Amino acid sequence: TPTGSPDGLDPLVVDKFRGYFALDEKEQLLGYFSGYLFRVLPLFGRLYVSTNFFCYRSGQPLRKTLMKIPLRDIISTEISKAFRFGHHGLVIIIKGHEELFFEFSSIERRAALVDLLNKQIEDVQRRLQSSEPEPPSQSKKDALILEELEPAGYLGESAMYADGPRPPPESDTLPAVMFTSNSSTFLAFKPEEKMHITCLTIGSRGDCQPYIALCKRLQQDGHTCRIATHEEYKDWVEGHGIQFTAVGGDPAELMRICVENGMFTVGFLKETLQKFRGWLDDLLETSWKACQGTDLLIESPSAMAGIHIAEGLRIPYFRAFTMPFTRTRAYPHAFAMGGSYNYMTYLMFDQVFWRAMAGQINRWRRNVIGISSTTFDKMEQHRVPFLYNFSPSVVPPPLDWYEWIRVTGYWFLDDPDDSAEKKWTPPPDLVSFIDTAHQLGKK
Repeated sequence: TPTGSPDGLDPLVVDKFRGYFALDEKEQLLGYFSGYLFRVLPLFGRLYVSTNFFCYRSGQPLRKTLMKIPLRDIISTEISKAFRFGHHGLVIIIKGHEELFFEFSSIERRAALVDLLNKQIEDVQRRLQSSEPEPPSQSKKDALILEELEPAGYLGESAMYADGPRPPPESDTLPAVMFTSNSSTFLAFKPEEKMHITCLTIGSRGDCQPYIALCKRLQQDGHTCRIATHEEYKDWVEGHGIQFTAVGGDPAELMRICVENGMFTVGFLKETLQKFRGWLDDLLETSWKACQGTDLLIESPSAMAGIHIAEGLRIPYFRAFTMPFTRTRAYPHAFAMGGSYNYMTYLMFDQVFWRAMAGQINRWRRNVIGISSTTFDKMEQHRVPFLYNFSPSVVPPPLDWYEWIRVTGYWFLDDPDDSAEKKWTPPPDLVSFIDTAHQLGKK
């Protein structure tokens, strides 16, 4: 694999590199290498080193992946043992992110990559120290976060130094970028026909409101949307022009258990299993009925039934949530203690939670949905496409997340109470109490 002068590289490879990563001719490709990105399973692809970036691409079906990391953000490279026999490991440590693991079938190829990468990192650091970079505009910040970068964006506007191209502007707010290729069916998917979409969620008002915002946007594209949640949100949902179907469960009682025991803790599971097996049966059965006749299901993982319903109906299925719920080495599960075992906390939580409900869920699958029993391993929940409705500036996506996990930004509802059916007004005694406090100078 060529690793020498840019002039000796295949021009076709250079052109494809710039096309893959939305870079212009000012960004020179210095070398490229075959290797494996190691997450849960090794993913074969090609690693690129250019003037200012370390990049990775895999074109394997269903696992298309692009990764683009500014060289200024790489802290160090470390030789390591490989996970597989006959391979040679490399760890790349990145500022503000968990480390990345790579494997190579050739020790010479790994050595050549390390030499070129370290040399270029030193060059970038030297250029950063020799001149004060201009601060990035907001549009340039956004360009690093968007899933599809404009070809004539960020680097194309940089001036050239006398001793080489300007490195990208330094900023602690700009995360390394990982995204799928523009040809990925997950990103480019747009149904030719209008769909009926059901959003399944349980919990508090905060668990329901983002789905109202999502459904209103989907309906602007001509889709028909339904929200399946607790009965007490019916007027609110329908007031925004969205179909509603009730599912079981008392959100007030659910919140009480969470507050007293901690959400999804051992205490939560213990009390739930002791007192709310009937509640879970009701939730499962009503959720199944609520999702009939829909073309696509989007579910909050707290609802627990979606993956089984989608299997029974044989329809596409997404998960969506307001906080990180996907396995990563970057930080522990939100409902578990992590430390050095961040990734393991997700496995432990998922397995404990599944074992607590497996009997009920499998009985429901057989008797209600009409499909066979399943196991934790068969479900492969980590392969379900996931939409996170928070900002990548608040929680940068970990680099070991799969390409089907997307951080979309917040789903804001411009006027949550702008509902024709239900608009809250304070009771008269509360108004009197507040007015009296004002008159007495209490507030």
